Amino acid sequence: MEYLSVFLPSLGVGLIFYLVMRWLFRGDRAERSAQANVEQDAERWYEQVKDREGDQVPFGYQEVSSKKKRGLELKNTIPIRDTPQDK
Repeated sequence: MEYLSVFLPSLGVGLIFYLVMRWLFRGDRAERSAQANVEQDAERWYEQVKDREGDQVPFGYQEVSSKKKRGLELKNTIPIRDTPQDK
């Protein structure tokens, strides 16, 4: 009986730990599955809009400028100068 009283707290904590970890992993698996379903649904919707509207992106479309981009295009930073003629 004294062996049982020694191991019972450890077994109880181990059982609680197992149940909590199982709950976390199942929740994570369900969340990943739901996220994958949402992404597939959004992709199908986007393809339908693209087929209906054409190749032009229906939202977030930005016209490409002819100006050559340099650096990281960060605002309020030190400008990058390759030559003394750069302003």
